[in-house]
Amino acid sequence: MALHQMNRCLRIHTVGKGVYQGFNPIVALGAKLAIMVLVIGLISFPVAASAYLETLRDITLWIFASWYIYLVGLFVVACILLALHPASARIKMGRHGDIPGHSTQAWLAMMFCAGIGVGALAFSVSEPISHYSSNPDIFAGTVPPATAETFSSAMRFTFLHWGVSACACYVVIGLALGLSCHSHGQPLTMRSALVPLFGRVLEGPLGHLVDIISILAIVAGITTTIILGLEQICSGLSQLTGSSFFADNAGNPPLIALLTALVIAIAFTISSILSGVDRGVKWISNAAVVAVFGVLLVFLLAKPDFRIPGIMIDGAWTYLKTLPAHIFAVYGGEPSTVANAQVSWQSEWTVFYWAWWIAFAPFVGLFLARISRGRTVREFILGAMIGPSAMCFIWFSAIGGSALLLEADGVAEGRIISAPHAFRIYETITLMLGGPLATLMNVAVVLLFLLLIIASSTAAIIAIKSIGAAGGTLAETPAHSLIWAVAIAAISGAVMSVGGAQSVRGVMIVAAVPFSGIMALTLASALRLVWAASRSDFGTQVRT
Repeated sequence: MALHQMNRCLRIHTVGKGVYQGFNPIVALGAKLAIMVLVIGLISFPVAASAYLETLRDITLWIFASWYIYLVGLFVVACILLALHPASARIKMGRHGDIPGHSTQAWLAMMFCAGIGVGALAFSVSEPISHYSSNPDIFAGTVPPATAETFSSAMRFTFLHWGVSACACYVVIGLALGLSCHSHGQPLTMRSALVPLFGRVLEGPLGHLVDIISILAIVAGITTTIILGLEQICSGLSQLTGSSFFADNAGNPPLIALLTALVIAIAFTISSILSGVDRGVKWISNAAVVAVFGVLLVFLLAKPDFRIPGIMIDGAWTYLKTLPAHIFAVYGGEPSTVANAQVSWQSEWTVFYWAWWIAFAPFVGLFLARISRGRTVREFILGAMIGPSAMCFIWFSAIGGSALLLEADGVAEGRIISAPHAFRIYETITLMLGGPLATLMNVAVVLLFLLLIIASSTAAIIAIKSIGAAGGTLAETPAHSLIWAVAIAAISGAVMSVGGAQSVRGVMIVAAVPFSGIMALTLASALRLVWAASRSDFGTQVRT
């Protein structure tokens, strides 16, 4: 496609009046209908749905596990090569004269906040502790389990899941959208990322399908976030009250407790949305960010340990050193005890994470594109990959590293390792602080999970509405926000009714498949845009 053809803006039909004024009715209604059908099916036939989900999960792992791994690995390699390309320093995500709308410090902070949420808090202790006890290196016998010698391996795998691979998924979407929308004037909606490949065809059914699948991916990602957060909230309340109503001894919250917490979270989400972006949404987001850094400071300052920087540096170096080999590593081969353990571990951890990041890519990628007008391609890629990754390394090293030291020093005596996943952060806080301070901190973490759920849900609803409105600037439409809040609550409740909080991994692995295909095309589109811009005498300063 010629460069001038990319500048022909998509004309996406939107309704001129009525309830759906400003929205594309096919996208807005199609996504809602798909969710409604899924909710009805899950609630009406929970036993059959559970069996069907398990079958779908097994089939997806059999067919698509290696696809997820190779695809995300390709994203990492492509982003690095694009950042190193000489032309990336002059290709701007914008037109001639565009300057960044945010300072570099504020821009990096927003990128960090986009990637840190419920998941990072939920797994901050549980993941390093899990890899401390079992990971592919331990299965292969190259490192012993649960010793100080295991720290490097445990943190390496944690950084693998929260480092540049996750960021690369967001960068691919953000780069394609940033160049298409800021440099070529396309509307800020997901189909615009594919304009270099399909052109004006995206104005019709193909474009509608891309936007609908993108919305469903966002819903799948936010549903996973909500369920994981609710599980943590219930575990925290059980730790604080000693009541089995919130979670049993195995750490499994009863469905009634999960649904009660869901109703409370959605009620606050609706209140936040109805208060408007400048009041409720902004206040909740700012409060969540302050609380996140407050938790980080408590772990760093409560009992300062100078070994934590060493854990981070050693883990980060091991991660970077082994990254070329491990981003494309697919465990398997000849059946054996070691191979089977590694395959099971990779399915439970890596494949789940890659599916989660892929599902969240339209949400986070669209946000990154929105805040990055005026940035060069190199600046965008390096900022979006290095900044959030570095902060995640600090986050997991401070919180997860503290838990590792408590176990290795014999202080925990196995209490953190033996605790169920959702209890581990509360157990760590109790061991670190003790007494009333531990109680106050555990209350603060429960409230932080609630804040992060609300912040993530409201941001997701805004992104969904933006895609449904073909990237247009929306007037205040509380009715649509309410509908989406209820829809997200319904699908979250339906998924939990099928298999409790444990079902979310299977749902995520299956649900990310359709959008993974769109992401592969988006990478090709981003490469096409960069190539076209590098061939232009003026980079992305395209003549209109």
